Amino acid sequence: MITINEAKRLVKRALLANIASEKKDLAITPLISGKHGIGKSQMIKSIADDLGGVCITIEGGTLKEGEITGLPYQYKDEDGSVKFRFLPYYAVERIQNEQKRIFLETGCIPAASELSGDENKYALEDISVSKKITMLRSGAIKPVIIFIDEINRTENSVYKELMNILLTRSVNGYKFPWWVLFVGAMNPSTQNSLYATNEMDPAQLDRFLKIKVSDNTKEWLVYGKTAGISPDILSFIKDNPKCLSNNDKELQDDEKPTPSPRGWDMVDTLLKSEPMLRDFFSDKENDPKIVERDMKNLIAAKLGSSVATMFLASRVSQTRAIMPEELFADDENLTKLSDRLTAMSAAKKVQTCDLMLDYLKENIEFMALDKAGFELHKKQLSKLVNILDSSSRLLFAQKLSNAVSDDGNILIELLFDVFERDLIDMLDLSDETRKLIEGS
Repeated sequence: MITINEAKRLVKRALLANIASEKKDLAITPLISGKHGIGKSQMIKSIADDLGGVCITIEGGTLKEGEITGLPYQYKDEDGSVKFRFLPYYAVERIQNEQKRIFLETGCIPAASELSGDENKYALEDISVSKKITMLRSGAIKPVIIFIDEINRTENSVYKELMNILLTRSVNGYKFPWWVLFVGAMNPSTQNSLYATNEMDPAQLDRFLKIKVSDNTKEWLVYGKTAGISPDILSFIKDNPKCLSNNDKELQDDEKPTPSPRGWDMVDTLLKSEPMLRDFFSDKENDPKIVERDMKNLIAAKLGSSVATMFLASRVSQTRAIMPEELFADDENLTKLSDRLTAMSAAKKVQTCDLMLDYLKENIEFMALDKAGFELHKKQLSKLVNILDSSSRLLFAQKLSNAVSDDGNILIELLFDVFERDLIDMLDLSDETRKLIEGS
């Protein structure tokens, strides 16, 4: 689990990646998941301070229908000009005024037409990434972070409004400028959760970068000392760390991230943007080991820890995984590939097995039509299994035992003799039963 201090760095990297990216239709919106009272709100305000900007907090759990966007209404300002206002006007109007000021200070001439749909006459979007970064670093533009807290503890109608703002970065036809960044926060939402929450479907979650945050006693003691918390309390928590907060499973978020094409697109943005954004971080934060750990945590948050580990291992490994077609093109003893397989890292062996599993799901019925050829392929698979280390072999056997081909056949029934030894080892059998199976 990620601590608050680590999460601050990760969220900051994710938010700034949007500014360093030229992708128009892909935004990285951090979604922080964690128990109540661990400091999610304060963390976002701290990021805004670091960037020289401001944080506008919207307390989702207290909103009623219409309070966030409402219906636009017409009014006249002090000069008698007709304008439209919509909730929360105090935030949006301030952003619009700042957008106009920045636009005019650059010497641009406003377009003749008024605000129309997504087209804001004061928009300043077509500037280079380097120019955006320079403007932020110099303080010419002060970023705004709109933080929507407890997004999943709202009424259903309010929830839809908040989700629309987060995902479209617009409200009532007004598209927020590039220097307005969005962060959502939610309480853990699982089947066994004690929190009363709205459930997000997989398609919604896929649009966010969900970062799970937990409390950390050591971090909190440092914070407590800085905040002037009573030495008696600090001493007690130091001696009794389990008394800092309730760590019941019902208060945790056990939902696991999964890979998707959009997720890989986000990972591409995060990796490409990191070198361009180092001026926003301290020397300690830019330490290669810290950066590597942060990138792994961000990728794992989006794609899952196993995919992140495999991907990062593939970046440093000089070898690549073996394709199923290569393996089946070798002889029955895998004479050409044995040395290469043996020298592979564990991650590459797992990747090779996963590629083989996908191939078998798709082609095993066709392979079985050629009886002699199928027997050869089973010998090749058996050789592959024998070359693997014990953990990779067991993992491959477990995955294959649960796999079904595209035509609905259970793979292990067609390949049982390849994995017989490993499958027997997986079962909790008595010695007598084990001998009977082996004897048969």
